Amino acid sequence: MKIVSYDEKYKNDFIEMNKAWISEMFEIEDEDIRELENIEPYIENGGQIFFAIDDNDAVLACCMIAPREDGDWEIMKFAAKGMFTGTGAGSACLKACIEYAKKSQLDKIIIVSNRKCVQAVHLYQKFGFIEIPVDKGKFPFERADIAFEMRLQ
Repeated sequence: MKIVSYDEKYKNDFIEMNKAWISEMFEIEDEDIRELENIEPYIENGGQIFFAIDDNDAVLACCMIAPREDGDWEIMKFAAKGMFTGTGAGSACLKACIEYAKKSQLDKIIIVSNRKCVQAVHLYQKFGFIEIPVDKGKFPFERADIAFEMRLQ
């Protein structure tokens, strides 16, 4: 397994993997569609998507870090193919996003999630993210019931 940064050839994998996990547990929301259909502007504004790729160039997991309109940086989309959960591919992608944030000298990164995503919540805590209040005005997802922050400076 190796970690690579965004390449358009993985775009469809990114979109489909994120739609799959969201629709498995929740409803796909308008904001999901908006984000997934507008990947390039996030990349152009300094964001990045990291992919865990196997030896056959198949995507195992992906994680996107990008600036929000309010100036905060967020882990916005994070998914692993069902059969690859527990392999460390997701952790490796999240770690790549954190390293990217540090290299970019960001003050902090944030994540919003849902308490039903037990493994993801545990992973965020394991990496040192601290729970913060969910600001519904800031995070437009109906499913968002937990938020995290990692201070980098």
